[in-house]
Amino acid sequence: MDDSEVRKVDRLSDLNIAQLRTFRQVMQEGGYAAAAKVSHLSVPSVWQHIQSMEKSYGVQLFERVGRQVAPTDAAKRLYEQVDRILVQLESTFELVSAQSDQTIRMVTGVRMMLEDLASPLAAFHRCHPNRLVVRHGNNRRAEELLLADEADLAMSLEPGLNQASAHLHYEPAYTVEFFAVAQQSHPYMAAESDELSELAKHELVVTLAGTHGRDALDRAFHNANLTANIVAETDNSAFTIACVAEGMGVGILAGRREGTLCRKLGSRSLSKQLGQRRIVLMWRKGRLLTEPMLDLVNRLKSLEQ
Repeated sequence: MDDSEVRKVDRLSDLNIAQLRTFRQVMQEGGYAAAAKVSHLSVPSVWQHIQSMEKSYGVQLFERVGRQVAPTDAAKRLYEQVDRILVQLESTFELVSAQSDQTIRMVTGVRMMLEDLASPLAAFHRCHPNRLVVRHGNNRRAEELLLADEADLAMSLEPGLNQASAHLHYEPAYTVEFFAVAQQSHPYMAAESDELSELAKHELVVTLAGTHGRDALDRAFHNANLTANIVAETDNSAFTIACVAEGMGVGILAGRREGTLCRKLGSRSLSKQLGQRRIVLMWRKGRLLTEPMLDLVNRLKSLEQ
């Protein structure tokens, strides 16, 4: 073993999991005192953990900004890897215990659950004793719950350009299209044009700003130099459909046009204007999925067929 390898072994021996966890907490909480509070350590102990890591890596991880600390570029790079390593280590307990009745916590949209996921989840239940906890959430809520370790898996519309979280893994599941829905008697359904300029003439019911579907719509209107006449915003497409069914306007959705909730409504494809997107499965990067979770993922991915 040469000198460089010896130094590497020595540096590794100086690191421990407690230090890595403290470093992650300082990054997440934004300071030593806040990290000490959530970790039940003293502030000096937190400081000592960071000092030890700085010695091992030979870099400064935090610098003083007034009475606060701010992460250096080195700390930001290290955090991406440390978080993934700790997530993987934490998930080994579930993997090794192999308890057949482990709860699987999942987050998805209301309409996606009603129209797409109920059947594969029921099929999974017939083959596995795992208890399922299914919660509603748009893409923002799903990401929050995953990162807070309050959910194991989530399904959502695929993030657009530069929208993906660096801490989540995105697994393609199936393809959906953007489309507009309205009452059969609505003027938009009889219009000859299917261009965005026609859609801009009508009152629209859309998802909240910041969601992936809304971002795609806003970008398309911006590129066409048009203004959307938005009269209602919802946090899930099932609510959008309910508003449309009561005559509040034209709804913009991403999903399957043949879905049961839209059966009594008229629909027009917006694939040409907004393109197609994928529904993705999400979990934290580094997370080791148990055998039942892998089976559930494969069942949900089979919806593409």
